[in-house]
Parts: sequence; structure tokens; C-alpha cells
Amino acid sequence: MTTPPPPQYQQGGNPYGQPQAPQGGNPYGQPLPPQGGNPYGQPQPPQGGAPFGQQGPQPFPQQGAQPGSCTFCGGLPAVHATVRGHQGFLVIMRFLKLKANYCRSCGIATHRDMTTKTLWQGWWGLASFVITPITLLGNLGARAKFNKLPSPTGGWGPPRDAGKPIFGRVGAYGILAPLIVIGAIVGVNALDDSADTAVVGDCMHRGSSSTSQPDLTVVDCTDAKAQYKVLAVIKGSFTSSEAEEKCTAAAPDFRYDYVETGSGSSFLLCLKDK
Repeated sequence: MTTPPPPQYQQGGNPYGQPQAPQGGNPYGQPLPPQGGNPYGQPQPPQGGAPFGQQGPQPFPQQGAQPGSCTFCGGLPAVHATVRGHQGFLVIMRFLKLKANYCRSCGIATHRDMTTKTLWQGWWGLASFVITPITLLGNLGARAKFNKLPSPTGGWGPPRDAGKPIFGRVGAYGILAPLIVIGAIVGVNALDDSADTAVVGDCMHRGSSSTSQPDLTVVDCTDAKAQYKVLAVIKGSFTSSEAEEKCTAAAPDFRYDYVETGSGSSFLLCLKDK
């Protein structure tokens, strides 16, 4: 009797005859959920959406706001206006504006904020020195509209707090910057007593005996130093003979002529003894 040969097993097979799960599959025969899915079969919210069916922030303006109501709080009554601001940065500048519907409270608050910032940010440039006052004056028209409105009612939110008056805020005193600059310019000119500031009727003092550099300065006519009186001031550059002719024609009783020539400052003074 022939003995049958032993069964042959494939290399790496299952010696117990049980079916094998596919490589990397589920050994318990349960279907796998999709990769990254919910293993409990519950629907998931969209990626990045609000969970539990809640809605995210609503876009501005708020739903239910009445047409023509305040852009910032939804209150009524409101008026359409533009509030402007200006910033100067030496050689560059920025023009700011906020065009919207304003109730009384939101309008006054916006005007105070932008005006205060302009008062301390708007002066730092040559062109800005002119543009800033125009901007401030232009905002007075919008402010007049806000002042005529009654207090707002309704709306989907509280109106803006108007805050302190403009000159109750530290930034408003930036207006002192142009005043200081103007005062400095006026002061320097007032202290300047050089000959090129002389006008007809002024008195002069000679500070040097030099013929070419007499060092003439303007002094008060009641001052004991006053020596000469100005009869005529003629702009231009002249030779000695031309100066004499000009003074003879402009002030026949002159005794002395003084010519000063320089870059942008050439003139002739016709003088007599005080």
C-alpha cells in the first residue's frame, strides 16, 4: 500500500488553512472607515466650518440693518458724510477719508478722532503745512451735519462713545507745532537788524569806520546810536556812479549812498544825517 505524500505548503503560507486578510487589511473582517473619516458613521461638519450647526460671524453690514441707517451701529436717523484726515512725513504724505452713514454719536466720535490725529500728525512736511488746515476746515461741514441730528435710536449695536472733546485730548495740542515754527520765524526776523531789513524812515548806526564794510544796522530812531536816516531803498546792483544818480533822482537831499551786493540781496540805501 502506497503512502500518500505529505501536503506541500507554500512558502510563507498559513499552515492552519485559515484564509488570510489582504496585506495591511483588517484581520477581523470589519470594513474600515475611509482614511481620516469618522469611525462612528456620524456626519462631520465641513473642514473649517462652525461645529454643531452654529453660524460664524456675519459679514458687515448686519442682517436686518435698515437702508440709510448708521454704518457703525445701525441707528437712525443718520446722514451720509465724509470725514477726512491727513498725515505728513517730511517728503511724503497720506490722505485719509472715511465715507459712511453716521448717526449723531458715531459721527461726532469719528470727527473727534480723525481731527485729533490730524492735529499732531499733519504738520510734518512743507506741503502738509498747507494741506492740514484745509483738511481741518473741510471737516467742519461734516461736523455741522452731525450736530443737527438727534440722538440715535434702534440699530443692531450701541453707537460709538464720542469721548473727550478735541481739546481735552493730548494729541490736539499738536497744533502748537505750526505756531511755534511761525513764532520762531517772526522772532528771527524781528531780531534781524541788518541793513537789508531797512525801510524808508528807519534810522541806522554805523558800527565800523571801514569804508568798504561800514557795518550798518537798523536802530530805533530814539536810540543815541542812531546816526543816519533812510530816505530811499532801491533794489538792484549798482556801481558808485549809478548809485549816486539813483539817489539823486529818488531823494535829492541825500548825503550818503550805501550799496550792498550779495546772492539774492542787492540793494541801495540813500541816507542823510539824522
